[in-house]
Amino acid sequence: MNIETNIERRPRRKAPPEVRRQQLIDAAMEVIAESGISGATAAAVTSRAGLSLGIVSLHFDGMKGLLTETLRSLAEEMRDVWADAYADVDVDPADRLRAIIDAVFNKTTCTPTKIAVWFAFFGEARYRQIYRAIVDDFDKEREGAMADLCALIKTQGGYEGVNPQSLATAIEALADGLWLSLLLYPDWMEPEEARLRIFEMIAAHFPNHFGASSQACEQS
Repeated sequence: MNIETNIERRPRRKAPPEVRRQQLIDAAMEVIAESGISGATAAAVTSRAGLSLGIVSLHFDGMKGLLTETLRSLAEEMRDVWADAYADVDVDPADRLRAIIDAVFNKTTCTPTKIAVWFAFFGEARYRQIYRAIVDDFDKEREGAMADLCALIKTQGGYEGVNPQSLATAIEALADGLWLSLLLYPDWMEPEEARLRIFEMIAAHFPNHFGASSQACEQS
């Protein structure tokens, strides 16, 4: 016996494409952090996201596209955190430099998962070319911004013997090393301590701006 009902069947809601893309990127980060890039298969990522296997090809044209956009999202997120502070020329150069360092170690960008993803791309030989193609410009922009600020601070404080470009390069290198320590020894170092190590190095070159007395004034 057929029973008619007046219940209207509603079509299943579909999430907007940008929502699905972000779900896949977030899932890819988690899988890469746990299993490396080689373990980041379409099956593993879609299973983690709770989505169908074919959706990777639909939104990213395959896993290479998803991995590329995952790395790009990290680089853009990092830039978004520091770029506005750097662009505000009415702010003291030392505070703008602090903002860039803070961006590297803040609670949004400096998480165990995201650090693991960065180093996965560092360590996977076949993906280093993708890393350089995407991130080189971001890295050069940030290092150039720090070099410009170091030059302003050098002039402002009358510091002799400081090479702004060399100092900016050293900050970048030390930040990478500290991120590696955060990844390998999470019980030994925390982001705030790593951040302070950077400022200790800067203070050796700009003591009047980043030394103990300036820190005390900043906290008071």
